[in-house]
Amino acid sequence: MLALVGSACSGSDDGAAEPAATTTTTTAPPTGVEALRLNQIQVIGSHNSYKLKPRAELSSALDGLVPSLAAEIEYGHLPLAEQLADHGIRQLEIDVVADPDGGLYATPAALEILGIEEEPDPAMLEPGFKVQHIQDVDFETTCPTFTMCLSQIEAWSSANPNHLPVMVMVETKSDSLAEGAEGLDFELPDLGVEFVDPPDMTPELFDDLEAEVRSVFDDDELITPDDVRGDAETLEAAVLDRGWPTLAESRGKVLFSLVDTGESKDVYTADAPSLEGKLFFTSGTPGEPDAAFVRVDDSTTDGADLQRFAEAGYLIRTRTDSPGIHAPANDTSWRDSALASGANYLSTDYYVPDPTLGTGYVVELPGGAVARCNPVTAPPDCDDADLASDT
Repeated sequence: MLALVGSACSGSDDGAAEPAATTTTTTAPPTGVEALRLNQIQVIGSHNSYKLKPRAELSSALDGLVPSLAAEIEYGHLPLAEQLADHGIRQLEIDVVADPDGGLYATPAALEILGIEEEPDPAMLEPGFKVQHIQDVDFETTCPTFTMCLSQIEAWSSANPNHLPVMVMVETKSDSLAEGAEGLDFELPDLGVEFVDPPDMTPELFDDLEAEVRSVFDDDELITPDDVRGDAETLEAAVLDRGWPTLAESRGKVLFSLVDTGESKDVYTADAPSLEGKLFFTSGTPGEPDAAFVRVDDSTTDGADLQRFAEAGYLIRTRTDSPGIHAPANDTSWRDSALASGANYLSTDYYVPDPTLGTGYVVELPGGAVARCNPVTAPPDCDDADLASDT
């Protein structure tokens, strides 16, 4: 940015005033660690960051009905602010279901099946997006509503204005648990209860979702697709040609991405192929105009693609473990592959070990650092020590 500053000059011999001289100053470009771009660092993230373990009686019932599902959801997380403050998590994942009139998820079917009567949380009766992994079954969370989750993140962020940018991945869900419903990898037997059928996402509901984010975060706390695209023809061209913002430009900020693919993503991008005016980055496919953030879940099988995407300049999330598989067996194959990859966000359910597993499985950067130089994309002079802490 240029700043023109007038300076006083001596008058001419005849006393006529000479034009004021102007001095052009420029803001010095960042140096050292502050010159690193978002895609040149690596941080730990959490998967389904809001989720609590199901209560014991529900776990037991599910183990008898659908053992594979029971094993898959037997994990839980600390409150979001605690993850950010105490465990260096810099990427979060939040699942939401639309509830435009309120009360749709206030009385989960699983409690009815178990004969448990509870007064609904008043927040669940209000209109707005609710936060649940699988409605009616895996519904217990550290923040029942989307705005509650957002408020926890914003409060921590405001209290720590020097923090590295936090990525919040959001997935909208609309699958029904009704018998024979599509989109699920499990099937519940007929249990004589009515399951909720979440609304499909519409342009209006996506507007509501963005409005909830903006009701909590000010514009200057966010990194949006427009910020990154600038005057480039497409968002993809911007990140591949010019690159992501630097750490100096990004500290204290949050960026949001939409996990949705298929029809839901098509609804969101229909009038904005490069995410013009949108708040969320999308789960992109390289070669498409909105592609900037890319998910490669399994770096052990798709490592070549991940490496190629990293070298090109995309921001990448991969996973270090899958629930019910890697941590119980202390299988570190995904974890070790992810750590060595060019992924920027390494998503785990085990940033602290789960003592009930007895395996000690945990995912962290060397020395428990908040961030480190990306093994693939960081410049040669990048020093991990400069990224170890950010608060």
